Amino acid sequence: MNKSKRNLLIVLVGFPLIYFVYSLTPWANKLFVKGNSDLFIPFWSGIIVLHWISVLIVRAFLKQENKSFRDIGYGLNKKKTVIFVLSYLAIALLVFGFTEWSLKYVSIDENKLAGLSNFFPKTTNQRIFFILTVFTAGFCEEIVYRGYAITKLIDIKVNKWLAIIPAGIAFTLTHGIVAVTAYSQFFFYFAFAVVFGVIFVSGKRLLPNMIIHILFDLTAMMAIFQAISG
Repeated sequence: MNKSKRNLLIVLVGFPLIYFVYSLTPWANKLFVKGNSDLFIPFWSGIIVLHWISVLIVRAFLKQENKSFRDIGYGLNKKKTVIFVLSYLAIALLVFGFTEWSLKYVSIDENKLAGLSNFFPKTTNQRIFFILTVFTAGFCEEIVYRGYAITKLIDIKVNKWLAIIPAGIAFTLTHGIVAVTAYSQFFFYFAFAVVFGVIFVSGKRLLPNMIIHILFDLTAMMAIFQAISG
């Protein structure tokens, strides 16, 4: 097996396996099964670290082939990347501010709040931290599972539309045991991956994917409104 195919295998199999194992850790179990929301920030901190390590590894793989992020669809230079990040922060802070302001005028039903999935931020501190989580997911997952995985599959002569499937499965499995044990969750994440795969293959640009991905995830900050009483 040549180095390029080995690297692709690491991304499609190795990365999802690491995330799957992480989803089995005691703190993940306490957060999502036992409902200990105090572990929200520690758990997602681990995910953030894994995401950025994945991107650094992909960057290293690209360097081995004398390529860069531009070759997998991310064409922003450093200045435009800074503008992209600052624009995101402005929007995220507006959503955060609107959410916090709105919560001053409503009552939260504690029973409904307890029943809300711990995937969603429930406290002010969690929502602040969620701003970083959202950007990390939207940027890193698109780099790894759309930009790199699909591009490399096409490079080894996989049909560009069929390449969406293995890349989508890898993306789905990074969401851990919930994506395996709950069919609805598996198909949700896989459908999400297919849609974003089609967008990427059609335009060969990651920025539209990142923007849509980030904005979609950012709406989860307002999931707290599901717990309004009355």
